[in-house]
Amino acid sequence: MLIKKNINHSKYIFWISILCIWILSTIIDRIWWNLYSITPSWDQADYLNSAIDHARALSFLGADGASDFNSLLDKSPKIPPLASIINGAVIAFAGDAPHQAAWSLSFWNGFFIFNIASWGLYLSGKKLGLFCVLISACSPFLFNLRTDYLLELPLISAITFYLFHLGRWSDKSIGGKWIQLIIATFACSFSLLIKQSSLLVIIPSLLFVFVLSFKRDKKFRLQFLCLVLINILAILPWFFHNWIMILSGTYRAVFESAAIEGDPSILGFKSIFWYFPYLDNQFGSIIFFFGLSGILFAFLTYVRSFRSQARLVDIFNENNYKWTWIYFNLITCWTFTTFIPNKDERYIACTIPLIILLLGFGFTKWSDWLDTYFKLNSYILLFIPAVSFLFSNSINKFNTLQNIASKYYPVKDILSIVRSDQTIDKKETVIVVPSTPEINQHNVSYFGRMQGGNILGRQLGQSLLHIEPVLKYSNWIILADGDQGSVPSNSLVLDKAIRDSSLFIQVQEFPREKEGSYTLWKRRSSSFNPNEFHNRFIELAKGMEKGPLGIKLIFDEIEIEHMLDGHLKYQSIVRDKALSKISSDPENVESLWSLSLLKILSNRPYEADIYLRNLEILLPNNPWPSAYRIIVNFASWNPWKASLIADKANKRNPNYFLKSLSDISAIFRGSFWRLKSALNSVPNAIKSVDESLKPIEK
Repeated sequence: MLIKKNINHSKYIFWISILCIWILSTIIDRIWWNLYSITPSWDQADYLNSAIDHARALSFLGADGASDFNSLLDKSPKIPPLASIINGAVIAFAGDAPHQAAWSLSFWNGFFIFNIASWGLYLSGKKLGLFCVLISACSPFLFNLRTDYLLELPLISAITFYLFHLGRWSDKSIGGKWIQLIIATFACSFSLLIKQSSLLVIIPSLLFVFVLSFKRDKKFRLQFLCLVLINILAILPWFFHNWIMILSGTYRAVFESAAIEGDPSILGFKSIFWYFPYLDNQFGSIIFFFGLSGILFAFLTYVRSFRSQARLVDIFNENNYKWTWIYFNLITCWTFTTFIPNKDERYIACTIPLIILLLGFGFTKWSDWLDTYFKLNSYILLFIPAVSFLFSNSINKFNTLQNIASKYYPVKDILSIVRSDQTIDKKETVIVVPSTPEINQHNVSYFGRMQGGNILGRQLGQSLLHIEPVLKYSNWIILADGDQGSVPSNSLVLDKAIRDSSLFIQVQEFPREKEGSYTLWKRRSSSFNPNEFHNRFIELAKGMEKGPLGIKLIFDEIEIEHMLDGHLKYQSIVRDKALSKISSDPENVESLWSLSLLKILSNRPYEADIYLRNLEILLPNNPWPSAYRIIVNFASWNPWKASLIADKANKRNPNYFLKSLSDISAIFRGSFWRLKSALNSVPNAIKSVDESLKPIEK
């Protein structure tokens, strides 16, 4: 009885110690956030905007909320929604200022710390768990993530939760229980719905368990099947709704960004060893030295005691499995990350918890060595991570707090002027020509929407085609003297056109940290020109009946309009007008085209198909309503219906484009013998589209 009481007492001390470490790290983080007044730049402001979007959609901030589930999914077109939902809930409770919203990072840090402590406890006991928590709290990389509003800390927390519980469930000695499977399944879904980067860990780990399942019983295989199916169902609604944006956004982020930033070839020597030099900075030199040397010491000890009769299959036995799980996932995740074309120090985030466990293991070996050979109190090693942090580059951030606190950031003042000129609840769009860390479209939107605001920032100036629409319809514009940031030279042409125009007046000039200034411009009341794009939209929608030529004109103009009017106010006007006409005249072709295009732009393929079906009946000799129907059915993962529409349409109005769509839809339906026909029809369709677009090129 006394032994049991002592064990429980020891556990309480351990978890209280973990709690104290989290509280101390949170205090340090809050000191930083309350004194650190830097404006969120591109990614940081984008994630804050996403959190506010989801908080409003779920009525956390008192707004009307999303009208349906699809409207909620619209808020996360590229990144999974779960982190934004949780961050939005924290914003609703703590406030939407940057230092208030950052309380979510303290939550994610606590979630990570308690999971890494539990994992260390499971692997080797309280000593390893405590070392892992101390390394986590004192890691410069994790400190930077706790003081920067990014998704890497939620990702690390979720991945730790997932790998720990999947490893426990798949451990033959203690696993295989249904409750463990439920937790592991939830953890997997949780990770998938944080960020796509989690796939770098999830895919190889599930493949490992899949191979392992052949050595286990039927119950284990059934559990694994349930895990996979439930996670597919968990991610399916978001992916199904946004799959086009997800794939295109991922392509731009992974491949196009790598090309723009000049990242090395994935097969090059520089690419393969890209992340190794960062390890020292991520954990601190002292932590890295003690952890790595301890691992090396343990490895040499193992080599000395290596038995020649050891077999490869022994890595799957119950004595070695816990660490085999760590090694496998670290190697595969590191390899997968290395071969991603786009490189950045924070992209190695998924491996961080695994490296921490190994470094913690190295510390425990030092502790055992000191106890065994020198009879020294090994608790002195608990101070090593804190000392390492004090000598790391992270401490330099605190040395600049005085300068940062007095630093001037103009975006708040700019937005306060715009807001003071607004009537209550008026929706406004500010055109942002420069793109710098201090001022860009993302942080203008963020500060414009704080405290229930409705001001959005949108960037124009990348193309010369932007000049005329901006001069005609924009009301508020932000310009920069000096460095324009990450924008093309065409932005300078727009900048000059605005300054030289008599349509705008300069409201105020705002100093910059470096040379130059920012200026806020407002349209003169005498030159006010109401934007009646809703009328132009109806004309453009009617142009869809011309096929690719009409589509090209539509998206060229709508791309600019969605920047000029970030709130898309024209859409409700067009919708109301079209529905009113259809109620009295169901065969009004113009209104059907308008509603079809609205539904396509709103990512509502099912509803677009209904209006296009009516147009197909009313315009039997026009092939394009059928072509659009085929495409929207593809978008909604219905190749069977798309194939049926395509075959009928091609018989009624034979042309290369419909023929190619017929072949492609048939292949996706399962008629693989149509591949030969598709190899002929698709090039012909591309050629016919190019021919139809020549009038624009001229």
